[in-house]
Amino acid sequence: MRATTARERALAPDVARGLALLGIALANGVVHITGRTTGVLAKPVDGSAGDRLVDTLVGLLVDNRAFPMFTLLFAYGTVVILRRSAERGLTWPEARGLLLRRNAWLAVVGVAHLVLLFFGDILLSYGLLGLLLVAVVRWPDTRLRTLGWATLPLFVGLSALDGLGGATGVPAGLPGRETFVGDLLWRGVTLVSSVFSAPLVVGALLPPAVIGILLARRRVLEQPADHLPLLRRLVLVGFPVSVVGGVPAVLAATGAVELATGWDVVVAALHGLTGLAGAVAFTAAVAWWSTTVGPRGPGVVARAARAVGRRSLTCYLLQSVLFVPLLSAWALGLGAGAGTATVSLVAVGVYAVTVLVAVVLDRLDLPGPAERLLRRLTYGQPPVGAGAEVRP
Repeated sequence: MRATTARERALAPDVARGLALLGIALANGVVHITGRTTGVLAKPVDGSAGDRLVDTLVGLLVDNRAFPMFTLLFAYGTVVILRRSAERGLTWPEARGLLLRRNAWLAVVGVAHLVLLFFGDILLSYGLLGLLLVAVVRWPDTRLRTLGWATLPLFVGLSALDGLGGATGVPAGLPGRETFVGDLLWRGVTLVSSVFSAPLVVGALLPPAVIGILLARRRVLEQPADHLPLLRRLVLVGFPVSVVGGVPAVLAATGAVELATGWDVVVAALHGLTGLAGAVAFTAAVAWWSTTVGPRGPGVVARAARAVGRRSLTCYLLQSVLFVPLLSAWALGLGAGAGTATVSLVAVGVYAVTVLVAVVLDRLDLPGPAERLLRRLTYGQPPVGAGAEVRP
């Protein structure tokens, strides 16, 4: 099967994916903070003025917004793969087998990532989600919408649990993670718990995935000029809903308000629910912007984001490769006792390194090494050019 070339790829999905990875870096950075008592959204309760500023921006624009956006794009890509498979003459059983292999191997990569590097891995869940999407991707719109609405409580519940994950009143960081062996053992425990929680996690990912499938069926990101009224509505409605809905949790996370018993669950759930609107709005904003790109192509920043988006699996894994030695207590330990401003600065630096790597590979017209490996495992052949990647 011939690889998709760079010229065949739409601009908006790649740029959106590349920008989402910055959000994921910012969201994941706080997970590495240890030795600080944390509250709602896992923010230290005694942060500095700089920490509070960062907490506000990240809480309103990134937390519970970047991952649903990435999930939406993952599902969108599934439809694109099926469409291109059909255009190249593959039958449904052949395309289904391709997707099953791709997602099974993605789950294996996720297991390796979780055990060796980062206990907050999302690739295992995405691989399992992809296997489920094979079963539902050809459902009619009405049935898909029903699935999305039915699983929305799972999405909101998981978002609330994630938002309250640090609100324990005890120092952040699991006991024993101060050593390499202890951290490795905890990652093993996380893997076991991930297996048991997988049905709930995959179910919670379905609402943004359903939205991604529905958008892909209409080629909204590939042909954004044909959908400008829809894109404008998604942006002009979604962003205000996302920001306003995130305010209560951010006020609690920064200590501006003290919540009565039980209200922390409510504000965390609201933060997650409205974050889905923010994820859709940001994706739509990128598509809307792409309609303004002239014949000379996108600017430097957009080209860099596109390069990252085309190598999103490599760049996601590279984030962990850089985060772990920098922030882990058993390595350089920059996360020990750190505030969110410091960790976010590290996250931006880590993202900048991934941009540099992606841009260099783009100049050489090469895929990322993780994309090359996953494509080889999926198709049984080496990729051709930067467009040959298989995206998470």
